[in-house]
Amino acid sequence: MKMACGDKKAACRVAILDPELTLTMPRSVTHVTGIDALSHALETYVTKPRNEISRLFSRRAWSLLAHSFPQVLNTPDDLTARGNMQLGAHFAGAAIENSMLGATHALANPLSAHFGLTHGVAIGIMLPHVIRFNAELVGEHYSQLASDIGLCDPHDPAGPGLLAEHIQSLVSLAGAPTTLTECEVDTGLFDQLAEEASRQWTGNFNPRPVDQSSLRELYECAY
Repeated sequence: MKMACGDKKAACRVAILDPELTLTMPRSVTHVTGIDALSHALETYVTKPRNEISRLFSRRAWSLLAHSFPQVLNTPDDLTARGNMQLGAHFAGAAIENSMLGATHALANPLSAHFGLTHGVAIGIMLPHVIRFNAELVGEHYSQLASDIGLCDPHDPAGPGLLAEHIQSLVSLAGAPTTLTECEVDTGLFDQLAEEASRQWTGNFNPRPVDQSSLRELYECAY
């Protein structure tokens, strides 16, 4: 089971973002790391601890990542796009330090533990459903992000749905699964998965409260 751990003695003093070092990454690694970075930008923008600092990082990260992700998939030697992905991922990480993550990560971790799904694959499947679930409380925030990449006007109530569909289209572009059915996830374990997801610390920061029942429903939607 994925868990968080850390020690100040293990922290880096300097982070060097060099896009040339990513040129030999397999497409599958580019995909899963890119989707995870996108989810960091999207989740941190709406979590309960969000603040002005985190939202600045989140929104800038989202713009960089959303525009560059298709480019690095289609033109893997584009150094500008790869540099933007690195910077976007860095900004999204800074947002996490200020506002944490949400239900998408809580749902993804048990899938990785029980079915061996790469983290970014599990994230890509669950994220659109969490966006639709959260839209009841933070729909306007999602519409702002959708507007940032030209999907709608900033206050369009259809924004969250358009954003969720866009994320699914990016996952499809990468050739990755968009449903749990494709990953042969056993529905008989949904209760156990939901119980484990409810104990994941990131779920506590989701803007719309989640419990075992709602998390199970999200697994069902993703199936």
